[in-house]
Amino acid sequence: MKAVITEIGSQALDEKEPMIILFGESATEALKEYSVIQKFQEDQSLEVKKGDLLKIDDQEYTIDYVGSFANNNLKSIAHVSLVFADVPKEDAIVNGVYLTPKVFPTLKVDSTIEYISRGV
Repeated sequence: MKAVITEIGSQALDEKEPMIILFGESATEALKEYSVIQKFQEDQSLEVKKGDLLKIDDQEYTIDYVGSFANNNLKSIAHVSLVFADVPKEDAIVNGVYLTPKVFPTLKVDSTIEYISRGV
């Protein structure tokens, strides 16, 4: 499942805050300022799981944790928060997808995000 970045909000990327908030194109203008907008190339019947891969352009990540709301929001409004940090013992972000390595990616309009199932 592949998505293309169509827009990057002016406040969306801050390497001191190791997180990227993704939304679909239906995001409000207020949300867009703090978000990266992704457009899926096909209908998303997407479900991400621990152990799956996420690829941003040429940088590959392993999914370490998927928050309890992440898949529903990803399917309905293409929204998920990519977190480039350790999974906390408590209070993990309910809409978060925690990734390894903890390397903040370089994003640009037309970057691709690929969700790769490692199917069990």
